[in-house]
Amino acid sequence: MDDIDIAGEDAATARAQAGPLGMLRRVVKLSGKSARPFYLGLALRFLERALALGPFLAAYAWLHGAAGGSGFAPGDIGALLLVLALLLGGQFLCAYLGQLLCFLGSYDLISGYRERVIDKVRRLPLSTLRRRRAGQLAEVLSEDVKNVESIFTHVTADLITAVSVPLAFLAALAWLDWRLAASLTLMLAPALLLLNGARRWFIRSGRRKQAQFRDTAGLLVEFVNGITTLRLFNSPQRWLDKLNGRFEEMRQSSMRVEALGAGPVQLYRLCLESGLVLLLACGAWLAHDGLLPAWIWLLFLILACKLLEPLLDAAATLTVLRMAAQSEARIQALLDEPEMPEPDPARPGPAPAGHAIAFEQVSFGYPADAAAPGVPWGLRDVSFRVPQGSVTAIVGPSGAGKSTLIHLLARFFDPQQGRITLGGVDVRALGTGRLYEHISVVFQDVQLFDSSILENVRIGRPHASDAAVIDACRQAYCDDFVRRLPDGYHTTVGEGGQKLSGGERQRVSIARALLRDAPVLLLDEATASVDPEAQHEIQQALSRLARGKTVIMIAHRLNTIRHADQILVFDMGQLRESGRHDDLLERRGLYARLWQGQSTMAPDAAD
Repeated sequence: MDDIDIAGEDAATARAQAGPLGMLRRVVKLSGKSARPFYLGLALRFLERALALGPFLAAYAWLHGAAGGSGFAPGDIGALLLVLALLLGGQFLCAYLGQLLCFLGSYDLISGYRERVIDKVRRLPLSTLRRRRAGQLAEVLSEDVKNVESIFTHVTADLITAVSVPLAFLAALAWLDWRLAASLTLMLAPALLLLNGARRWFIRSGRRKQAQFRDTAGLLVEFVNGITTLRLFNSPQRWLDKLNGRFEEMRQSSMRVEALGAGPVQLYRLCLESGLVLLLACGAWLAHDGLLPAWIWLLFLILACKLLEPLLDAAATLTVLRMAAQSEARIQALLDEPEMPEPDPARPGPAPAGHAIAFEQVSFGYPADAAAPGVPWGLRDVSFRVPQGSVTAIVGPSGAGKSTLIHLLARFFDPQQGRITLGGVDVRALGTGRLYEHISVVFQDVQLFDSSILENVRIGRPHASDAAVIDACRQAYCDDFVRRLPDGYHTTVGEGGQKLSGGERQRVSIARALLRDAPVLLLDEATASVDPEAQHEIQQALSRLARGKTVIMIAHRLNTIRHADQILVFDMGQLRESGRHDDLLERRGLYARLWQGQSTMAPDAAD
């Protein structure tokens, strides 16, 4: 685990130790929803438990009346039954309404909370998301949010029950006989101190266990996503052994937590149950001296079990609460991550004056503290201009910084030094929302969703009609293969577009960009991984897409960019050469060597 993850885990542990009330307040505040239904439900659940005391007190009143004291007379069976009916009816009504309001209020709060968490992820820089494995992030967004939901739907109500019932019964018992009540609860304070003393150990053990689970989940996602490659290279067994090793570590860790954690819990239960021994001793002493009426002793024996039962279950409830608190703390650590800086929407800056692009002494490195000694820069002091309506090609060897440049212009990251402008406006002042109104991007690795062709293309313009989507697909040479699909344009393409070939996925992404029709087009090696036949159709579609636009394209095949208005040659994160194709060949520099290398490997490359 890297230093960032360790720091996040330490912050999560600190929050988990801060207590459940702070956690509840944070979740309610972040949800943006009213918590009144939830709190009203809790109040009714408390009232339900208070009414549960009524039948025992009514029985005491009847026994006391039968012994000649105040209370129900032996013949007042009708009145006693009426009181019992009212108590049971009130208890049922409070239980039904309380549970209903708790669940409805909880789901409303968690719905708003989920929306806030997902919206936060949407606003995070890609550099932040790339620090986390996909499986780990998915676990936070699914399992951890689910654990937080359980706090509201079950844990809080159960904890209030575990606390309110003993308090209510203890008050009643103390009113009847404070000596017996004191003997029964004498060991309660040591039991709570013992359980609280083990809290830090429980939190740390749960933290380690959750960290192992997240790492294993991330490794499992990688295994599933890469199963094709592993099979082709006959390597799945090595990864399975690695996974089995992680599973064994999780098993050992879980057994250790259960074995060692059972000690404090059992001692807690032993302390509580020893109160019954003290109660019996105190009752025997009082009865021996004739100081204990039989009906009070009988009522104490009945109510003592009712008092201890929820307290015995409270240990398990507290364990679940602590695990949920750690989940909430991890989510909060994600919410605390700094977002991509955005301008104030109430004060929009100036609109771009055209669509010329300029890089002005731009430097960027991974991670954000790239200026630290020994950390390489992805781009270093890069400056160039792209006139509006021109085509600029970016070339260079692998690792030269080509994709980094496109990602900076698309504002997936912000540079540590310098600035990037669109139409004379810094893209940071423009903001991502307004910036994306002006650009379209076609990547080499196409991202499609498990939805229909129509919906995948409509991402380019969400409110476009079916006719507009189909027209964009025709221009991108998609129509022929789409018509052959089982449901045509309504065919679901599968997760990641796995039902389509690489060339088909690429054409769908071009159709998406055609539908968007933004004035700036960014192409990241859009034809690098497709076959020659598909490449020809994709090149035709890209030529149609690029008409009249400001185009910046990363080129792998140099023969495809010979007619670009300017070619920028990068190496080791720096701009080495710039010019047109023929001029760069005459200089006999890096570009000429790259051209010669491709011409040697493919004699027709210069044709």
